Amino acid sequence: MKVVLQKCSQYNLNELKEKIKYSLQEIGAFQKMTANSSIFLKVNCVGPFSPDFGITTHPIFVKALVQVLKETLGKTIKLTIGDNPATRDFRYVLKKCGFEEMIQEENIRVFEGKDFVKITNSNPKIYSSFEVSQEMINHDVFINLPKLKTHTLAYITCAEKNLFGLIYGLNKSAWHVKASTPLAFGEAMNDLYGAFLEATQDKTVIHLCDGILGLEGDGPSSAGSAIWSGALLCSLDAVALDYIACRVMDLDMHKFFINEIARNRHYGTYNPNEIELCGEKIESFQNVHFKPPKNSLSIFGLKLLKIKWMKNILLEHPKINKKICIRCGECSKICPPKAMTIKKGNYPHLKNTSCIRCWCCGEVCPQNAIQKSHRPFIGKILIKQDKNKKS
Repeated sequence: MKVVLQKCSQYNLNELKEKIKYSLQEIGAFQKMTANSSIFLKVNCVGPFSPDFGITTHPIFVKALVQVLKETLGKTIKLTIGDNPATRDFRYVLKKCGFEEMIQEENIRVFEGKDFVKITNSNPKIYSSFEVSQEMINHDVFINLPKLKTHTLAYITCAEKNLFGLIYGLNKSAWHVKASTPLAFGEAMNDLYGAFLEATQDKTVIHLCDGILGLEGDGPSSAGSAIWSGALLCSLDAVALDYIACRVMDLDMHKFFINEIARNRHYGTYNPNEIELCGEKIESFQNVHFKPPKNSLSIFGLKLLKIKWMKNILLEHPKINKKICIRCGECSKICPPKAMTIKKGNYPHLKNTSCIRCWCCGEVCPQNAIQKSHRPFIGKILIKQDKNKKS
C-alpha cells in the first residue's frame, strides 16, 4: 500500500497545489474519478477555531485541493464540504474556521447533515450499526482531510479518527457511555471504520492529511499547542497513513491503540514492510517531535481501566479554570454521562465519580478552561511501572 509523504513548510497555494497533485497522481486517484464524479470533502472542523491554532483543516489546504481537482477533472465536478461538529452549527463553525470566502470563490456546496443512513459492520466488537450523515456516504468519491494532531483520549487523531465526524453532532456522546474506556472506544471506532469500509467498497476513498501546522500536547482542541511539522500525507489506506503519521510525529506506536486495533482486525496495512513510502523518507522529519498528551498510557496501562473503579484512583479528572471560563455551558452539553453540570450564572461543576474521562468537555471548550488535575498518587506509581515495562 502506498503512502505519499512530502515536506511543505507553509500554506502557499501554488506550492500546495503542486504537492497535492503529485500525491494524488502517485496513489492513482485521478484514474478513480471523472468529470461527472460527485466528491465529498470531509474536513476536520471540530469547533469554531482560527486555522492559526492548528486544530482544524486549513482553508488554503482545501482550496489547493479543489483547484487541483477542477484543473485535472474539469470545472463541472460536484463538490460538497462537510463535518459534524459536536455542539455547534456547521455553517457557523466553517465561518469561524476561515472557510466562508473560499467556499464562495470555488462554488462549493455546504452539506446539511441532518438526513441519515444506516451502515453496518458484519463483524463488530461493540457496535454493529451506525446512523451516519447520508450525504457523506452517497457520493462517488470521499476525500478525508484530517489534521495531524495528538488526542487526550485517543493519543493521536488523524485519518481514521477523523471519520468520527460521520456521526451527527451530539450523537457522538452516546458512544462514550457504552464504550467508556479508551480501549473500548478504540474498538468502537474500528467498528465504525469497518462499517464505513463496507459501505464504501464500491466507491473511491482518499485520505489527504494536512500536517503542515499540527497540534501537540493535550489535543485535539484548545488545550493543545500548535506545532509546525511541515508534513503532507496521502494514501488510499487510513491505517497505513496513520502509521506513517505516528512515526513522523515521533510518538510511541505502542500507545496508538486505535491503529493497533485496526491492524488486529485487518482493516488496513500496518506492517512497514507492506507500506510503499513515496516522496520523502521518515528521516527527513527527524527534527519534528510532537509532545504527547500528558501522562498517556500504553496498552498495558489502558487494560487496567477495564476495571470501572480504577479510573478514579489512576487518572486525572477535568478541572475548571475559573479565571478563563466564560460559563458558556458547552462542556455540560456534550458530557456523555452528564457528570458535568452547570446552573445559569454559575461555573460548571463536575461529579468526579461519574466522569468517564472521555475529555469531550475539553474538546469543545472554546477557552481551554477545562484542564487536567494532578494524577493521583497510585496512578503515578502505576505509570512509572508502565514506563519501566516498556523500557
